[in-house]
Amino acid sequence: MKTLLPHQLDIVRDDKEKVGLWLGTGVGKTLIALSLARGKTLVIAPKTQKEDKNWEKELGEAGIALDLTVISKETFRRDWEKLPAYETLILDEADQCLGATPNVRYVRRQPVPKTSQIFEAVRSYITRHKPKRIYLATATITRTPMCVWAAAIVLGYSWDWYKFRDVFYVKLPMPGREVWVPRKDRETKERLANLIKKIGYVGRLEDYSDVPDQTYKTIFVDTTTRQDVRIQQLELEYPDPIALIGKIHQVENGVLSGNEYMSPEMLPCAKNDKLEDLMIEFPRMVVFAKYTMQIHEIEKIATKLNKTVFVLDGGTKNRGEMIKTAQSCDDYVFICQAQVSAGWELPDCPVMVFASMTYSAADRIQAEGRIQRQKNIKKNLYIDLVVRGGVDEAVYDCIVDKKDFNEMVYARKLYPNS
Repeated sequence: MKTLLPHQLDIVRDDKEKVGLWLGTGVGKTLIALSLARGKTLVIAPKTQKEDKNWEKELGEAGIALDLTVISKETFRRDWEKLPAYETLILDEADQCLGATPNVRYVRRQPVPKTSQIFEAVRSYITRHKPKRIYLATATITRTPMCVWAAAIVLGYSWDWYKFRDVFYVKLPMPGREVWVPRKDRETKERLANLIKKIGYVGRLEDYSDVPDQTYKTIFVDTTTRQDVRIQQLELEYPDPIALIGKIHQVENGVLSGNEYMSPEMLPCAKNDKLEDLMIEFPRMVVFAKYTMQIHEIEKIATKLNKTVFVLDGGTKNRGEMIKTAQSCDDYVFICQAQVSAGWELPDCPVMVFASMTYSAADRIQAEGRIQRQKNIKKNLYIDLVVRGGVDEAVYDCIVDKKDFNEMVYARKLYPNS
């Protein structure tokens, strides 16, 4: 039976019936939520966590008697009207269920906030069945300000959507388009942080445990001649600057422009040379990469070095067994699609390499937590491979500053007259 740590015990003793668990990766949100739950409990989780039975395993290890049902958010979105009432509702990786935007859609010619189907399903279920306890668990509630608004609505607060948007967003002067971006000034950020604390608990692993300083290293590389030639061609092929930015980022990471899921051709890429050196230097590492063909190329490099190779992407089955096998190996490369940055862990691995990342700061925060866990706190090495002077560096600058990379904003900076 698991013993609650002091910070976990403090939250459980408060015994709040509806609250957000905005705690960092590795802090133990799952155990806290299970300890707070009462009676029949429904957990809405990402599909992979549901298939891995993470909640059932945690419940068994904790020794808590609870009538637990776990369904995927896709199933909930489709079947919520058929579900019975539950006393406790838990949203795992809750930010994925809190889809709300600063834009409007029109219903019977009237503007209404544009929200996701899963958010509307959650709100409708709560209105119908009125669960007594609601817990939202995520380390990345700040994915967008509107995610915070949606969380407050689910927890029972009455925050006006229009007033919230006016405070936390600014409308860009884009002819023919309505583009809202979050305000970046310090006062607005502090105001949002205070709201987050009002509706939930916040805290990082280092706030509760003695975490040694982590080592961060950035390796800058240049594009090859073939990459430069291809990028010049792209500028003629893609007049829309936003589409162009995405294509350039692909080429910078060695993926031939076009359908990167189908193209068998990779361009020479200095990142791959550096990756090979790192694989030789470090016996165990996790590598994150955004593009499917890039992942395949990294797999080839690791295989050539006779490494044990594991690949985790959105289609991976039985990933629990894969991770268990990896933990038993002394020499491996664990390659993960950058979008799959939550819901798994390799706490014994000491090195993480970011070959490329998504445009989401939340994905980066989640990724780092895969190898830093409460059960095995240690000093880790995090390495970024970055193409100098292009889109890749612009993405890197945003993400390490804990900001999302916004293609629209970057396009306006590069092409102000477009």
